Amino acid sequence: MKQAAASPRIGRCGAVVIAAALATIVPVASRACGACVEDKIAATYDHGVVERAAASGDVMVFCEVTGSLDVQRLRRALGLVHGVKALSVRVSAQQAALSFAVDPRSRSPQAAVDAVQRTLVPGTRLTIVHLRPPLVPSP
Repeated sequence: MKQAAASPRIGRCGAVVIAAALATIVPVASRACGACVEDKIAATYDHGVVERAAASGDVMVFCEVTGSLDVQRLRRALGLVHGVKALSVRVSAQQAALSFAVDPRSRSPQAAVDAVQRTLVPGTRLTIVHLRPPLVPSP
């Protein structure tokens, strides 16, 4: 009899252990993997920079970086591109992404990316994954 009474208790205890193990695994499974566009944007998103860019009529450019990633070289190159706001540059080595604000009256987002692309080592590629246009004043 005692063995039959112990069995449900062991079953409940085992279920609690399994539930606890699953609860610790679920948050790990929901972490950003870096593969989707949203992860690339989130890696370099700075709300203050985005708000200032929108208010001043600049376009926010979010890019994926493939190949060799030299953070300092990217920062320097973007700082030299006419129309790019140097203080807006954000680079993420972990997600291999970058973002910056560009004045569309000076240079298009693609032209800015192309200018930087020419300064990078062969095999490194910048690809625009998202553009956030400036705020349009309401009439």
